[in-house]
Amino acid sequence: KINKHFPSIFTLINLFLGFIAIINIHQQNYIISCYILFLAAAFDSIDGKLARMFGFSTDFGKEIDSLADMVSFCLAPAFLIYTLYTYKMPGIFGEFIASIPLIMGAIRLAQFNIIKEQPSHSFIGLPTPVNALAIVSLVLFIEHIKLVRPEFSPLILLIPIIIILSFLMLSQIQYPKFPMWSFNVGKENNYRLFGVIFFIICFIIGIFMGYSYLVLSIFIVYYLLLGIIQHIINNFGKIKTKNQGI
Repeated sequence: KINKHFPSIFTLINLFLGFIAIINIHQQNYIISCYILFLAAAFDSIDGKLARMFGFSTDFGKEIDSLADMVSFCLAPAFLIYTLYTYKMPGIFGEFIASIPLIMGAIRLAQFNIIKEQPSHSFIGLPTPVNALAIVSLVLFIEHIKLVRPEFSPLILLIPIIIILSFLMLSQIQYPKFPMWSFNVGKENNYRLFGVIFFIICFIIGIFMGYSYLVLSIFIVYYLLLGIIQHIINNFGKIKTKNQGI
């Protein structure tokens, strides 16, 4: 019984890191909170991999994972956006903009939990951890720009990107799952695994060289476009086949 709940330990670490990120946001340690959320996403990936690898997937694990994701990848990014950028907006408009990742993320997690059959190699809609990392990479990118151009207005980038990401979370676009940590699963898994290893190496080098925010941004943009382009290609193929049938 203890073994089957072992992956949930990593889920609880993810939840704890989300709480720590919120505390750091409150203490105005914004950059630190971004990297804490990145670490939370790493632990979130580990618990799912362990559950599938050892067959420990349980209803409890699924529910606690969604609750942890709600804090780390919905509430924390929303609080980060509000505290940094939208708190000065008139009325409750700032609160509304900042709450979009929280509200849409909650809807996505609820939808994910009630779907009985999930594709084995992909997510339907943008996963909440990737949405959080997209917000984190955007914050790091904006803060880097503000060091060079203090007059830069972040809302020019922030509002449209939040709307796009929210749409992607609730869309039918399929995004690839992160690979199993094995080279014996299949060729497609190997390609993804090489990509993840390459990203990790680049990201670690980027931390020491001062451009980790750029590595993360490139990776996130690539992942977002990968799903969108594949979705367009698949739909175009279906339309073409249907027209040929007519």
